[in-house]
Amino acid sequence: MNTFKLCFAQQKVESRVRILTDLRELASAESLDTFTLIYTNILEHQPDCPPEVVEKLVALREGIPSKDAKEVVQECKEIYENSLVDGNPPKTGFVFGKVKCLQAPKGIWRKLAQ
Repeated sequence: MNTFKLCFAQQKVESRVRILTDLRELASAESLDTFTLIYTNILEHQPDCPPEVVEKLVALREGIPSKDAKEVVQECKEIYENSLVDGNPPKTGFVFGKVKCLQAPKGIWRKLAQ
């Protein structure tokens, strides 16, 4: 972060790096409540962060029983759905719209994925 502060305004650097910090915290969350709390915090700054991010991170974690993992993912899906305005995020962030593995398949790839 210090390197970027030399070239950009501190506020801009902090807003761009915040999502990386939040994702690190989400990936290292120790309790199920912490996952939902951090995900809620992420939605405040990146409202287009889909619950699939949590689902993928929980799936990568060892030691989380599948029942608990499903519960966390379901809670995060509900939090996300409650944050939508007319079925869309209130605003688009600069990260998650560009992450290819989170985007719905298009064209022929959509048919193959079904």
